[in-house]
Amino acid sequence: MLEQAAYNPGQLHFWRVLPHESAAVLSDEQKGAKMKNHIPQNNVNWNYEGLLKSFIGQLREAEQDNIISIFLTGSFARGEAAAGSDLDLWCIFKSLNTDILNTIGKITRSLFVSYSHLEVNAQCLTLEEFNSGYFAKFLAYPIIYLEAVLLYGDDIVARALRDSEIEKAYKEFMAEVLLSIRHYIAVNEPAEKLTFQKIKTWVLKPLMFALRLERYLHTRQYPLTSKNLLQAYKIPPMSVLYFTNEEKWEADIYADRDSVLYALHDEVSNILTKGL
Repeated sequence: MLEQAAYNPGQLHFWRVLPHESAAVLSDEQKGAKMKNHIPQNNVNWNYEGLLKSFIGQLREAEQDNIISIFLTGSFARGEAAAGSDLDLWCIFKSLNTDILNTIGKITRSLFVSYSHLEVNAQCLTLEEFNSGYFAKFLAYPIIYLEAVLLYGDDIVARALRDSEIEKAYKEFMAEVLLSIRHYIAVNEPAEKLTFQKIKTWVLKPLMFALRLERYLHTRQYPLTSKNLLQAYKIPPMSVLYFTNEEKWEADIYADRDSVLYALHDEVSNILTKGL
């Protein structure tokens, strides 16, 4: 069972950092219709919990009556952060203007980990914007529901997920990935330009979101990490193997660019149209 911490609206420090193995896979029963209140342990050598408290404390001092919710997403929320990972924060306000954005910028630059070592990626929306659905491409509800960690304020996960929106979200991720792969094939992108970082950004990373959602839809177990995702399949998709092994990608793409891209294309196309 996941360890729970008491949630007190309006109070600052209520989340917990849990051992990675305690929070690696979420079942439907464990999740419930609410945000998580724990952060899995991350493999970084600085105090990210202290940094989060510093950020929230300063923002709370400046905008306490205006803040609705602050939550964490991305690799830190999944327990997969490493050197070079961004700290992805979402700040939801009653109202928002450039003065508030400027205040947030000053806070992020004042934190004890320098910008050159860590980018605090604080995305800001009003509650009206959040509820509009216009920003769903950047903040899909299934990802909030399954990955986000509430750090301060109101829990804005108000309902359980619908199967139709899980399927829609993972297929939209896959459609974007498929277009990227087709682009690389159609323009005859040379192997030396298909670097791991490029493919990770435009193909593998969004594809991991899609595959996590696909697994959750079919098993009701959400694999938070790449390791859990590998374990969720009897035969792991090639894309997951590449995501977890940069050396394999570099070796394969230089050895036989066409075969690698064609195989990725067919894998994504088959999952999109037929499922696994």
